[in-house]
Amino acid sequence: MKITHRSGLVVAGIGLALMAGAASRAFAAPSGNLNLRTDGFELVTPNSGSPAHVDIDGIGQLIADTNGNFTGAETYTAVNPALPPGAGSEELCSGTITGTITAPSGGFASGDGQFTISLNYTPSGGSTGTYCIPSTTAMLCNRSLFHTADVNDLDAGRYHCVATGVTASAGAAATVNGASLRGYIDSVRGANAPND
Repeated sequence: MKITHRSGLVVAGIGLALMAGAASRAFAAPSGNLNLRTDGFELVTPNSGSPAHVDIDGIGQLIADTNGNFTGAETYTAVNPALPPGAGSEELCSGTITGTITAPSGGFASGDGQFTISLNYTPSGGSTGTYCIPSTTAMLCNRSLFHTADVNDLDAGRYHCVATGVTASAGAAATVNGASLRGYIDSVRGANAPND
């Protein structure tokens, strides 16, 4: 009788362990895969030209660790609406991204309660247009989480950002004199998340 009771406890224990494992897979840890979108405009002055208002619309993918360090790729269109079509009014720029997501140092709704993100963009060899500018973009962001258990994982959630500054890197063919950019960085799930 005692053996049967112990066997029942062992079977129940195994069943609970299997259920716990299934639950942890249902709410998997962040994959580290993030989608990136940017849109807005920059005020760009080519080294040999006049200042221009350039519309920016970009998309990319990043791979981050839980500490907020990431690498990836971005492609964006840069359109100068002041130029006639076909006269260099649109450029397609592709390149690599590196950067860091930094957690706030203060509490929610305080002066230091928002996330900051630094995006460093380097155009690929084929992106040689005037508006394909190697640059660093500083962003101030809010974050939404789907699961509070991910609060310390900086590669989790959805970031809504505004640019607080864009600086062209040394050797760029233009300077950035101002920007009004929005950025969106989201955790990826499903078929678009190979590590999930």
